Amino acid sequence: MKILIIYKSYHRMNTEKIAKAIAEAAGATAVKVKDAHIEDLTNYDLIGFGSGIYAGKPHRSIFTFIEKMTPTDKKAFIFSTSGEPKEEYHRLLREKLTAKGYHIVGEFQCPGQAGFLGFTFTSKGHPDEKDLQNAQAFAKGLLSA
Repeated sequence: MKILIIYKSYHRMNTEKIAKAIAEAAGATAVKVKDAHIEDLTNYDLIGFGSGIYAGKPHRSIFTFIEKMTPTDKKAFIFSTSGEPKEEYHRLLREKLTAKGYHIVGEFQCPGQAGFLGFTFTSKGHPDEKDLQNAQAFAKGLLSA
């Protein structure tokens, strides 16, 4: 199975750490959303979409990418990092992908250190080694499903 992971991560690069952990465990290709190409999606069986959560939702660049995608019947998974992981943070992304015909086969969230202007507000030290192991276990679960 060929797997592509498309992600947006900046500031502390929390989501990138998770994307790379998933990619390593699943033998996937991970690319930043700015480097992803719509036409490449046809070469993959499973596509992961990941982002840090900003003001309660994934980064707008992920949504912009999805808007440009053509409808399909491929499988997808969603992952995110946030100061306080909440199930509702994936709702809008799930809806957009489903509207494009994607079948969501899994979702993963983990804490990511959040802060502003040098102050840490929540989840200091995350993602940590345990979070990365959980991401790899999630990836292996995707492969066995």
